[in-house]
Amino acid sequence: MDYQGQRLAELIFYWIILSFGAVGWVIGFFRQDFMVVFQFWLVGVAISVVLCVPDWPFYNRHPVKWLESVPDRRGQK
Repeated sequence: MDYQGQRLAELIFYWIILSFGAVGWVIGFFRQDFMVVFQFWLVGVAISVVLCVPDWPFYNRHPVKWLESVPDRRGQK
């Protein structure tokens, strides 16, 4: 996963958790049941883990180009 892929994974995680938590809170508020809030949040966590934890190919669109090996000061590699 490259740096931009890490940023994308973090944003996806953040918005999934936030949206499922908000929808769960609203539904739980009207039903007066905290378990609904917890269940919505738990579904959001499960979905975000499936999307954000594995190294999916769309997280590797901008690979980091590393430098070639540089010889040390004594002229050895």
